[in-house]
Amino acid sequence: MVDVESKIELPEYVNEEIVKIAQSLDFPNPKFKVMKGSKNGDNFSGDVFRVLVVREDGVIPEDDASADRSIYQRELHLFVKLAPQSLLRRRLYKTVLCFEREMYMYDVILPRYAEFEKQYLSKDETFHNYPHLMCGSLQESKEYLILSDLKREGYFNPHRSTGLNLHQCKLVLATMAKFHAISYAFKDQHPEQFSELTSKLIETMFAEPIPQEMQDFLQRKIAYGLSTLSDFHDKKNRNHLEQFGANFAQNMISCVHVKDFGAIIHGDSWISNLIFRFKNNVEEDVKLLDWQLSRHTTPVLDLSYFIFCCTDVNLRIHLPALLNEYHDILIRRIDKLGSSGRHLYPKNIFEEHCKKYMKYGVGMALMTLHSVTCKSTEIPNVVEIIESQDLAQIDAITEELVKRPAYIRRMSGVIRDAVRFGYI
Repeated sequence: MVDVESKIELPEYVNEEIVKIAQSLDFPNPKFKVMKGSKNGDNFSGDVFRVLVVREDGVIPEDDASADRSIYQRELHLFVKLAPQSLLRRRLYKTVLCFEREMYMYDVILPRYAEFEKQYLSKDETFHNYPHLMCGSLQESKEYLILSDLKREGYFNPHRSTGLNLHQCKLVLATMAKFHAISYAFKDQHPEQFSELTSKLIETMFAEPIPQEMQDFLQRKIAYGLSTLSDFHDKKNRNHLEQFGANFAQNMISCVHVKDFGAIIHGDSWISNLIFRFKNNVEEDVKLLDWQLSRHTTPVLDLSYFIFCCTDVNLRIHLPALLNEYHDILIRRIDKLGSSGRHLYPKNIFEEHCKKYMKYGVGMALMTLHSVTCKSTEIPNVVEIIESQDLAQIDAITEELVKRPAYIRRMSGVIRDAVRFGYI
């Protein structure tokens, strides 16, 4: 007998897989509870849930399964990601391609990279900064992933409306360097295999031709960005943003197809996809969630998206030093994986990539900061509005969010820094 204690109902085909997973891990006749897996505004491309599984004679706790509480019984903690059912959400967020991409990363690329690293590194040294995939399906309209739930392992999401601190940024950039380094060493030692792996990574987000509705969406974001530049000294910044905006889509397209000196990147490094674990009151590890936008291009895109969407102007004072530190860690890591980092991604090429492609993070900030800089309780349920097909209401909500001081402060800081560093 399977007992499901929850007001939230998962599709029966997912329930069946949860039971199979539980039984394979010695949870006969399991009971489980389903809970919401994210806050409002954290997920649009899928619906996510946390699942707590206990044995038949176990007790399902009343409190949140991810809470810091003592465990006196065997428990299994799972994270379920379901594809949206509405045709509009599936079209807007390219559900089929995105779920295929994430499954490909978990099923093929990350395991292959893990095998490669074993030749050179101890288990503790390898790149392990992602959840474990338990199972999944790509059946049309029934796509799902079931992963390990990292929150019960002590990982947490930082407040998305607050920029990360210097220690957190260094930890994230070092983790990205570990991941990116595998591509360079693997490509150097197994070029044909690398070519085969990356051939499947067709562009999803900025694939040509860009639809007119997307072009219009991007131009609205430029207008919102310009509205934050009200200072007397902002004339230069406005001019640079207008020039960037005149070819917004092409600017983004130019960034996602950089194969020379490229790597497989995470692709979606905003704050809701970063979860940290503490040790002695200091973050000691970070894991990367949501691999749906992974692609083969310059690793600078991961850095730029992260820097401009997850930090504020005070942190970016350290940007040149942070980029140097990232490159140093990357080179050392490639060397440790049996190749020559300075030959595979020379410092001058990295600096050239930064000059040319850090603009990608500016584009992503223009697209996302209005929702990042507010609390989940301060916006309506956007998913429900999208599914009602009232897209005009989405625009109306956005127009209110971009008037908020937090957005104006963060967005204007991004634009001014991007101009100051010569990125746009």
